[in-house]
Amino acid sequence: MLLVFPPVTKPCEPPAGVAYLAGALAENSIACQVVDASIEGLMFLINQDLTPTDSWSARALKNRETILADLQNPGLYTNQDRYHQRVYDLNKLLSLAVDQSRFKVTLSDYSDQKLSGVRSRDLHKSAETFQTNPFYPYFEEMLRPVLSQWESAWVGISLCYLNQALVSFALAGWIRQNFAHKKIVMGGGLISSWMSRPKTGNPFSGLIDKIIPGEGEIPLLDLLGKTGTTRCHYVPDYRFAVQKTYLSPTRILPFRGTIGCYWRKCRFCPEKAETRPYSARRASRMLDDVMAMYQRFSPGTIHFIDNAMTPAFLRALAGSEADIPFTWYGFVRFEKDLADPDFCHRLKRSGCGMLKLGLESGDQCVLDNMHKGTDLGMVSRILKNLHQAGIFTYVYLLFGTIFEDAASACKTLDFTREHQAYIDYLNLAVFNLPKHSEDARGVETCEFYHGDLSLYLNFVHPKGWDRKQVKQFLDKTFKKQLAIGSRFRKNPAFFSSNHAMFFNHHIYDTLATQGHINALESKGVKTPKNL
Repeated sequence: MLLVFPPVTKPCEPPAGVAYLAGALAENSIACQVVDASIEGLMFLINQDLTPTDSWSARALKNRETILADLQNPGLYTNQDRYHQRVYDLNKLLSLAVDQSRFKVTLSDYSDQKLSGVRSRDLHKSAETFQTNPFYPYFEEMLRPVLSQWESAWVGISLCYLNQALVSFALAGWIRQNFAHKKIVMGGGLISSWMSRPKTGNPFSGLIDKIIPGEGEIPLLDLLGKTGTTRCHYVPDYRFAVQKTYLSPTRILPFRGTIGCYWRKCRFCPEKAETRPYSARRASRMLDDVMAMYQRFSPGTIHFIDNAMTPAFLRALAGSEADIPFTWYGFVRFEKDLADPDFCHRLKRSGCGMLKLGLESGDQCVLDNMHKGTDLGMVSRILKNLHQAGIFTYVYLLFGTIFEDAASACKTLDFTREHQAYIDYLNLAVFNLPKHSEDARGVETCEFYHGDLSLYLNFVHPKGWDRKQVKQFLDKTFKKQLAIGSRFRKNPAFFSSNHAMFFNHHIYDTLATQGHINALESKGVKTPKNL
């Protein structure tokens, strides 16, 4: 089985989905090769013979190798201004590599002026006109030898994000025309979301031989002849990523201990609308798998990608603080364990550098109505505890839900202002209404994106708090009032939360102790530890 993860996703860590599939295939003695075409494709574009168009692009092109090296150097993350210059320069090189009159390719996004990733006919068109795709030269030069040499009939394409959709189908069209004997199977998070819609068949028949929605391990094993398996949790296999040059100051590997969300009650969440099942194992077993992955691949940092890390697993990490040989971060709910200062300090000693927390609103009534299960009094204690423990907080706020109005948004502003000393990063989002959620049945709606694969709706807000007003509030009130004297850190451009933890310089003592940055120091490279 050949598994391909298409562009474009952030080039800072390998994809988890294909690593879990590779782990399942390996444990069942099925030969597998994984290609992270996202990192390969982006680096292919960046390293082409480029022609500068202005002084900025000329400078970026001259410093290309230095920029790439600096983004892997912990020392860069001591200076946010210098970091952002490097990131914007690298992104400038990407812009030189594509036809900017039609395509926009960045370090975290992909768009096409002529085709939309939420229209099935446009996805078919992308497959038919694959020669026009910016990554077509990469297909020909880098992927053709791989497919030519790989004897398996099946090629899997992992489509997880909308940023990948048009490139994924261009890749499928290229495979179909050049390797007619190959069979294409497609799965991933975005496929799962599309196929969760009521009365959805396969809109890609004739191009894609097999669609696998949901978790792919069991269906893929069935497809390849290993029928009767029921196990869905495996240790991910990152052999494909060992030699890749990901743009981070240490090797980051994603790990998923659970499938779905253990809370599953938030009314605004697409997970609830998709009725995705939840699956988890004992926390001790999850920790064993994490350590097995570490022993094999030696990451400096583990990114826990669960929708929310379970309290039991957090307790397992906190209880093993002396034995955790990596730093880590992940998404958590405001659970009561975090209201204990000692518990937060034990999490810090276990290697925790940052926690991402979905607060959503600073109005308790809004939180109650959206079934968030969060108490603002506890939120206040938790934010203070994490700050005192030296753990960065990346707090998510959501504006414009059907439960909010202008007064509620102002309460969120007040709560955020009162707690800004304990919040390191803010993520501000405007609510998109999931098409098949229970709330979509109670309001007047219209299409958000014009396409048969769109997952969200626009709606007439029951309290008159429409999208335009929300955006004006964020730009003219919320951001403006918090800008003066604020201690919030600037979100890392393009990489956002994936790089945010590395500005917490306490983690470099841990990484140095564990040997994850010694190689840099031995080469005379300055790091936060020895600056």
